[in-house]
Amino acid sequence: MINDNHRPDTILIIGAGIAGLACAQKLQEAGENVIILEAKKRIGGRIHSIQEDCHIFDLGASWIHGIENNPIWEITQKNNIATTVFNYMDSSYYHTNGQILSEIEQQEFELYIRKVSQLLTESKHHSALEAINEIMSSLEYSETVFPEKQLKSLLLSFFERLANDPFATDLSQLSAHYEKYEGYFEGDEVIFPEGYIQVIESISKNLNIHTDIEILHITLKDDHIELIDQHNRRYLGSRVIVTVPLGVLKKDKIVFSPPLPAPYLNAIQDIGFGSFNKVFLEFEEPLPFDLDRTSTSISDFYWQDGHWFNLLNLTKIYNKPMYLMLFGGTQSEYIDHATDAEVWNFIYQGLNRTFSNIPNTPKNIIITRWGADQQSYGSFSFPTPLHTTELVKTLNQAIENRLFFTGEHCSLKYAGTVHGAYLNALEVSQKILDDTTQK
Repeated sequence: MINDNHRPDTILIIGAGIAGLACAQKLQEAGENVIILEAKKRIGGRIHSIQEDCHIFDLGASWIHGIENNPIWEITQKNNIATTVFNYMDSSYYHTNGQILSEIEQQEFELYIRKVSQLLTESKHHSALEAINEIMSSLEYSETVFPEKQLKSLLLSFFERLANDPFATDLSQLSAHYEKYEGYFEGDEVIFPEGYIQVIESISKNLNIHTDIEILHITLKDDHIELIDQHNRRYLGSRVIVTVPLGVLKKDKIVFSPPLPAPYLNAIQDIGFGSFNKVFLEFEEPLPFDLDRTSTSISDFYWQDGHWFNLLNLTKIYNKPMYLMLFGGTQSEYIDHATDAEVWNFIYQGLNRTFSNIPNTPKNIIITRWGADQQSYGSFSFPTPLHTTELVKTLNQAIENRLFFTGEHCSLKYAGTVHGAYLNALEVSQKILDDTTQK
């Protein structure tokens, strides 16, 4: 048992991701005795940077979503962590035959995207798929640029793609009011040439962290809390903060005694948690259609088999022909359990039908499989058609003022983001500090 010299005021934190570390840092700076117990053999959780061939790849979180007043940006500035701007909202779109949408076609397409998005905010439906189908049926189409049937198909595929990225799900599983529940800050989107792990390293200094400890039981006793790990070792504390991903809670990997109250179980069940994966592709030469481009876009969408696929160009960052594809929902769930060869074949088929002279194999391929990770079972939360703010508020209520939950899934405004996890963790820490000062 780690805390043999037990202090009755020990605060135990389960998980050394951004939320667990933020909690520990704030509490320790206030003089609290804190121990972090992490199931993995590393810290960072869903922030995970690796080095390969002298290059850093972020397998988990990559972006700071808006730098204005974003606390993660403030950490980078305080610690002199280098970032580079990578805004990919300005995209190019390609037809199935590899021809880029003309300026008029793109303007028409984006006009109808805005129309659907605006009407979506007024929809009475709970399901995004039902709402969008109804909206598209109600619109008038000029048919001067696209035939109505084609434009409807392109639009539905676009919103299906939006459900995949950034919500890690499919349109049928997404709330029609998704814009209310996932917030970014204003300003540039930036990434980390040397890895997001630098943020983790900067806030984990001098913290008492123990890895390779998977907590399987949490028992609230009369005068203390007892945790039991995978080796049947016991840890005692006055409070416990559970920062594990929502996917772990959904799998019932932690047994709570007494059992969690029904509202908590309902919240865990009804808040969505999806799979979102990355595929990094390195080639010997830039992809042929890249050489023909006239725009400065670093984001390309191509349409195949009723789906929009997104290819991000990382060549300027890595100084070699490097691309990134992002997958969410059903496609990501397939990647979770597919081999590297199967994933490449899936990507190749779409690229090869759209563009000419696509290489038969990449020089290198790096694939994430977050849905198959037994310490996360997915990537981040999303609002289902059953989603309400009350579900999230429930998870933000302490049980007996001793058992707390935090993480991106507990954020009302910023779910699914690093800054959401960080800010929610600070709120939970402050609740504990406020309570201790009152005693």
